[in-house]
Amino acid sequence: MIFITVGTQLPFERMLTYVSQWLEKSGYTGNVVAQVGEESGFESDRMVVYKTLSNNQYYHWFSQAEVIVSHAGMGTILSCLDSRKRGVFLPREFAYSEHRNDHQLDTANAFANQYPSLRFCFDRSAFHAALDACVAQAADSIPVVSGDTASDNALGQRIGAYLGLRSINE
Repeated sequence: MIFITVGTQLPFERMLTYVSQWLEKSGYTGNVVAQVGEESGFESDRMVVYKTLSNNQYYHWFSQAEVIVSHAGMGTILSCLDSRKRGVFLPREFAYSEHRNDHQLDTANAFANQYPSLRFCFDRSAFHAALDACVAQAADSIPVVSGDTASDNALGQRIGAYLGLRSINE
């Protein structure tokens, strides 16, 4: 099952269109659930579409999913790492009027190639290839981080130190 989330602030029609195009050509037969945003006009006969989800509904679908598809928002990225989920991320871009600036491009560039389970894409063909690869792989075939848990990774250590939850050398 694939769970798509666009976040809570803005719709993300370009990403939803890319997923629809991929579904048409890929032959994927699993379930696809999408949280598309209150302002979205997106509809699909191949996906279960919700404008918004409660926290419980969101975490229900997130936990059921084999692959998470999302904008390059830190919350979803960290949730994928923490939950050991495979993720395909497409940053919103200012040039397409998808956000107020290009901070998601900066995030995607910073995370690209850092975690084998997370794929950051910058165009439709890379996005489709990432979906193909994630769906083709068994859930346990991709190491999420090099340590035993997501909290053992360098990013987690830096965030924990910044928040005062642990020291970097702990």
